[in-house]
Amino acid sequence: MASRKAQREELRAIAAENARLEHARRRRLKMVGATIAVALTVFVVGVVISSTGGGTALNKGKQAQHTVSLVQTLLARIPQSGARLGDPKAPVTLVYYGDLQCPACRELALGDGFSGLIANDVRAGKVKVVYRSFETATRDPHAFQIQQVAALAAGKQNHFWDFAELFYHQQGQEGAGYVTDGYLAGLASQIPGFDVHRWDIARNGRSLVAQVVSEAQAAGATGIKGTPTLVFQGPGGSAAVPEAIPTYAQLEQVLQSVA
Repeated sequence: MASRKAQREELRAIAAENARLEHARRRRLKMVGATIAVALTVFVVGVVISSTGGGTALNKGKQAQHTVSLVQTLLARIPQSGARLGDPKAPVTLVYYGDLQCPACRELALGDGFSGLIANDVRAGKVKVVYRSFETATRDPHAFQIQQVAALAAGKQNHFWDFAELFYHQQGQEGAGYVTDGYLAGLASQIPGFDVHRWDIARNGRSLVAQVVSEAQAAGATGIKGTPTLVFQGPGGSAAVPEAIPTYAQLEQVLQSVA
């Protein structure tokens, strides 16, 4: 029969083993909990990105209808030709240097300043806006050319600004590689009355690629460094808007200096 000392040592060994097993069990539970937490975080982030336009998918359903309605209301009855928005005889020209994947350009499009200029001064025939391509945020020359050419191809049907505004309103997360043929075709299909087949043919033309390259080179030669860059040109001279995301009042102040 085992001595009391041997029994105590055996009980201590059993207790130690039970403690080790309990510690291992708790550790496994913590690891499972951490894995679930990470998965939930990834899911939530994905949902947030998708709902704010930062994901790779275009808006759908009522959200897409709302976006299209906003753009149509902004641009309704304002003449377009190529990358120009507004009356060609407008006394003041606003040259807009932009990159469709530029987050600041998206902020400009969604803000009240630039949209206010379109709703008031452009619609009234006082200002016309001319878009110029300049790569900043895209950081991939091939992707930049593809997206800018797609917008210019929409301009062949006088819908450049519809395409650009829809792009900005549904811009994906920077660096996510969301600009695919499907994404671009999805934007084109959102433009009411737009001939997507004709657009698809136009965007495969070499002349539009040459235009994007030429515009980017010209912008660099004139000292443009970022997007969006807005430059007013009028009878009183030329003046750049100092703020990247100007208010309507700030735009009006620069406009009056050249009008």
